[in-house]
Amino acid sequence: MDRISQYRQPMVTATGIFLGFMLNFTSVWIKDAFAKHAFKDFVVAISIVVSLAALLLVLFRMLRMNYPTQPDTFYRRTLVLFLIGITVPFLAFVIVIIEKLVTNFL
Repeated sequence: MDRISQYRQPMVTATGIFLGFMLNFTSVWIKDAFAKHAFKDFVVAISIVVSLAALLLVLFRMLRMNYPTQPDTFYRRTLVLFLIGITVPFLAFVIVIIEKLVTNFL
């Protein structure tokens, strides 16, 4: 019995939704990127690249037909990649907020 099948569809759905949000944000952000705020835009750009790469890898892993012999380890690594993909942009936004607070109040 496939132990990952019950997690496959929710993971694919969540990954697709987050990829959609990230691509929409990127399409709006890129128009004015690197025009005024180099540090902020650099942090955002790196986070977008890491996030999109991680989420695409998650999508690829979950849509594979053949899983490795240890499905628990396979799913756990995929879940870690998913969490990295959704956490990195939020950490980048926190860095940008802190940078903005420091420049405005100090």
